[in-house]
Amino acid sequence: MANSSLTDEVVRVVRSSGDKRDYQHLTLSNQLKVLLVHCPDSPKAAASIAVNAGHFDDPDHTQGLAHFLEHMLFLGSRAFPEPSAFGHFLNLHGGQHNAWTGTEFSNFHFDCNANALSRSLEFFASMLKEPLLSDNWIDKEIQSIESEFRLKQNDELRRLYQVHKVTANPEHPFSQFSVGNLNTLKNDKHGSLKSKLKAFFNEHYVAQRMRLVIAGPQSLDELTRLAQQYFSDIKQESGPKEPITAPLYLNEQKGVWIKVKPIKVAYRLILTLPLPSIDEDYPHKTTSFIAHLLGYEGPGSLFNALRSKGWVNSLSAGGGISGSNFKDFNINLQLTSSGRRNASHIVQWIFAYIRKIEAEGVIDWRYEERRITTEMSFLYQEPTPVGELANQLSVNAFHYKQEDALYGDYRMDGLNHVYAKRLLQEMTAQNARITLVAPDVETDRVAPIYNTEYAIEAISQLQHQLFSSTPENFCCGLPKPNRFLNSRFAPLELEAGGSLPNLIEDSPQLQLWHLQDRDFRVPKGHIYLSLKLPAVTNSAFNFAIARLWSELMIDALNDDLYDAEVAGLHFNIYPTQSGITIHTTGLSAGQIPLMQHLIERALKTRFARRRWHDLKQSLLSNWHSAHQNQPLNKLFAELNQQLQFGLFRLRDLACELEPVSFRQFTVEIAKLFSPVHVTAFAHGDWKRENALQLGQLIKSNLPSSKSASIKRAPIKRIRDFVSQQLLVPSEHSDTALLLYYQGRDDTSMEQISFMLLQQLIHQPVFQELRTERQLGYVAGSQYFPVQRLPGILFFLQSHEYSADEIYQAMQEVIAQQLEVLHNLTLKEWHHAKSVLRQQIRTIDRNLRVRSQRLWGAIQLADTEFNRQQELLSALEHCQLVEWLERIKERLSDKTQLLRLQT
Repeated sequence: MANSSLTDEVVRVVRSSGDKRDYQHLTLSNQLKVLLVHCPDSPKAAASIAVNAGHFDDPDHTQGLAHFLEHMLFLGSRAFPEPSAFGHFLNLHGGQHNAWTGTEFSNFHFDCNANALSRSLEFFASMLKEPLLSDNWIDKEIQSIESEFRLKQNDELRRLYQVHKVTANPEHPFSQFSVGNLNTLKNDKHGSLKSKLKAFFNEHYVAQRMRLVIAGPQSLDELTRLAQQYFSDIKQESGPKEPITAPLYLNEQKGVWIKVKPIKVAYRLILTLPLPSIDEDYPHKTTSFIAHLLGYEGPGSLFNALRSKGWVNSLSAGGGISGSNFKDFNINLQLTSSGRRNASHIVQWIFAYIRKIEAEGVIDWRYEERRITTEMSFLYQEPTPVGELANQLSVNAFHYKQEDALYGDYRMDGLNHVYAKRLLQEMTAQNARITLVAPDVETDRVAPIYNTEYAIEAISQLQHQLFSSTPENFCCGLPKPNRFLNSRFAPLELEAGGSLPNLIEDSPQLQLWHLQDRDFRVPKGHIYLSLKLPAVTNSAFNFAIARLWSELMIDALNDDLYDAEVAGLHFNIYPTQSGITIHTTGLSAGQIPLMQHLIERALKTRFARRRWHDLKQSLLSNWHSAHQNQPLNKLFAELNQQLQFGLFRLRDLACELEPVSFRQFTVEIAKLFSPVHVTAFAHGDWKRENALQLGQLIKSNLPSSKSASIKRAPIKRIRDFVSQQLLVPSEHSDTALLLYYQGRDDTSMEQISFMLLQQLIHQPVFQELRTERQLGYVAGSQYFPVQRLPGILFFLQSHEYSADEIYQAMQEVIAQQLEVLHNLTLKEWHHAKSVLRQQIRTIDRNLRVRSQRLWGAIQLADTEFNRQQELLSALEHCQLVEWLERIKERLSDKTQLLRLQT
């Protein structure tokens, strides 16, 4: 090995049994720590670098600087001054790049086709060593920061987050504004914006404050060479970083009520219990264990008791911000209107339950159950794509020992009784911050930047007395031994068979498919049941009550199946555009009995009137507020509704459900289950006999003897629309525009033509609309097939330009790109085809992805399962001249164009 790098002593990275990758830690001569990952079967490569610098490092006078620098690093370097060079190169080689800025860390990452790794690393390293930070792009990109800020100005989470900041210690960097905008990012007496960016970069972007991960199919020796070649000359720091010593909260900021008025109707209660940093406890996961006990939803749980009183719809525990010198332990509850009126009593119940955990809950067998389920998750996790893996590992490198780069998130060495007791002793009302979010709270302050109305006041003496007392009829219990924990940790033995699903029953009421997977040898699987119910989708009214029925079923089953969830058996029930689907997943042992329980309960469960009312109101609230602050998402939803039968606008569903009574619901829901046809798919380690057992189970529990037709509804054609320009009402001040060009047929050649178009214009369209013209922060294009019919979208959201101005700009950019395409060389054409060919050939990376793909094919009646081969054949026969003519026709045919705008 060359002298320019030093290999650390050999460290054995703990990994799961199915992990075929090899790992090697490395320290370069400049002290940059590197983790190399050899991924033998991956068609892609990736790299990620985490930097120990985030918005906590912003100077007081220029808040948002770390975030702004993140944007600027992608806009040219000394070696590659063209701002779109890296993005353009990655686009040509099947890749993409992205970044994020957090509190104490920032992260930059990319992926690409494996053969482009070396050149991609050259781009990547150059921007991390010598970014251009040109004045011209500073002036342009600051408009993107402003657009990003405005885009989220009415986001409820950001508004709440800002109240959190202004009620924290002003000496702690958390209190600073993290995003930045035109008011905070500017030239001033402290220097020009460029000089500030350079100073920040020079101080923080140094080798000792970085962790690099490179992953790909290349050998470890080759990855070592690439790391040395491109990253060993990153500069070193002149001195260590100063730790944060200021406490997150002052004494007067604890033991308080914080009341926040939201924009849309919402009732939330967040109980925040401030703790010291938990980083050193990662081998024990003490707070995670306490969160498991508090967030438990099975029989006798805190959630169960609060829900039975009609006070809450959901409860989660353990979330909250964390950092190098703090941890917020949050208990987050979605309240009903009754819960809003009883907020103080809910807090009383929570503290009573915490005291019960302190007295009786911290027991080794409960920890051991949690450890077993976590260990199972690690052992049988599905392979992570290299891009996600590199991103995850670069951040983990700052938090875990080298051998725990993968295992750190799962490691549970044993219950730390002393530490658990200490944490629980700190979980008191005297330390708590209780946030109530409701439209009717009284407020006397406005948080700056997001203009959130709020109030903060000390918990009263009477409330302290209430919170330290045990409620009347306190009936909460701690989790009992989990009956669903299974001892089968190995997959069932393989039977003779192929690699494609087999149709093992095809009757008027049941189509049953089965595949025992030969590649992913894990004791896991997926069962899909699609109930074709024409009554569900023949009106918005029926679809609305089917959606409410699904929510009620999940809620009703939660008590007796929560332990199944904990043990790795998961289920979901949801209406689709053809009826209702039931999906189970997770460990295969016990999954068919779980499905039996679901099917049998589905037609026999009787719902409590109060839960029906609470969930109806929650659903209505979600439908009324959906997309309120996301006009572009509203257009995507409208496009889907316009193109497909069996889909309905959320506001129409809300209008239909609003007047429905409990009695009417119980009468109408029974009518939805006849006629019926079931399509089922069992995919995992199950044998044929297990699948036949599932089929018998379904037939013996069919809700009706009348069989529904399995014919699929057609896609709506734009050429048949009365109007091809639709105005979608929106309360948001931004303007959003979406142009959808629909393909003429669903042949493989038509699909390939649109896929190639997106492949070639995606990056330049984004670059022109978003970066060059600065029309809006969210902009771009997207290949958009509906079932098999291809199409392409162009979209943009702007707070500054009108719909007509955006439309004009889009038409100009599309015309400009058509001109560029007409000048394509044969070399560029063949390269684009080779990139798309590799994308289509990409093998299923895990069992879940394969299950989804095969289930999608079954739903589309693609029972030959040969779409990949058909697309590859069409790609092979696609010629440049004919393709250009076809694309020009499609983009100039206004009868195939749908324009949606807010």
